[in-house]
Amino acid sequence: MTELMKKIFFLSLFLLAFANAETVFVDVKGDVDLETFSCSKTNSVLIKRVCYQSEDSYLLVQIKDNWFQHCSVEQKKFDALMKASSFNRFYNGEIKGKFSCYH
Repeated sequence: MTELMKKIFFLSLFLLAFANAETVFVDVKGDVDLETFSCSKTNSVLIKRVCYQSEDSYLLVQIKDNWFQHCSVEQKKFDALMKASSFNRFYNGEIKGKFSCYH
């Protein structure tokens, strides 16, 4: 492999990794890189996506075009949200207003 081919190869790998990176603007917090989160789209009309970082028990929820953060959300609470028959009802009753990141 020539030196030029090596450079092109490594540049391609770098660009591929960069292209997959996603950052979202979270209400109050600012930009958050989703690289360490597990994200799922939902079938909800209001809640478009949920992203969870189990290491920090950190939940991000996209409601319409806005992202909201929730801290100290246990894995079992996240799992229950993902299994709920109504994302909106579960979120409003079990998560919203209960997991503040500002103590």
